[in-house]
Amino acid sequence: MTAITLALNGEAIRLKNMRVTVSQQFPDKDQSGGTSSTAKSEEGAKGKELRVSGEIPFKDIAILTRLFQLANATGSGGARTVYRVANNVARAVNLREASFSGTIDAPQQEGRMSWLVTFTLTEFLSVAEKKEAAATSRATSKAQGAGAAVGGSGAANAGESDEKMTWFERKVLKPVNDALE
Repeated sequence: MTAITLALNGEAIRLKNMRVTVSQQFPDKDQSGGTSSTAKSEEGAKGKELRVSGEIPFKDIAILTRLFQLANATGSGGARTVYRVANNVARAVNLREASFSGTIDAPQQEGRMSWLVTFTLTEFLSVAEKKEAAATSRATSKAQGAGAAVGGSGAANAGESDEKMTWFERKVLKPVNDALE
């Protein structure tokens, strides 16, 4: 019996000897020019990737067929389908949604009656992307609100400084709001 360690949109991916590896890139650029300096500039954090490998016995060809159907599935706009990912490694690194990327391959195993399937799931709307979008929307709302008259309501906007906030807004609401973003 195969233990289910990966599910996409609630559908179990049944691979034997499954291995799930998570990775994330942190690209940077060399800023040293022609010197021996080690200075680098950060270029943000890219989305996480789950590399999955495992075996499918020849007798279970329906599993291989279904896996390729999932990989080739597209939404109404023609974009690849985004799946909710259920896996312990994905949960540990806060990867909730992903789509197939790169290649999926299934070479025959020498001396075994099975295919060794490997594929990659790339995070959809990573935490870094969500933070960047939130920062952009905050900057846009601040720019739009800069010319507007301040209303008489007691609620504080996200753009108000700490001096204009009440104790409750500064000590309770702001930390909760910041944590949610």
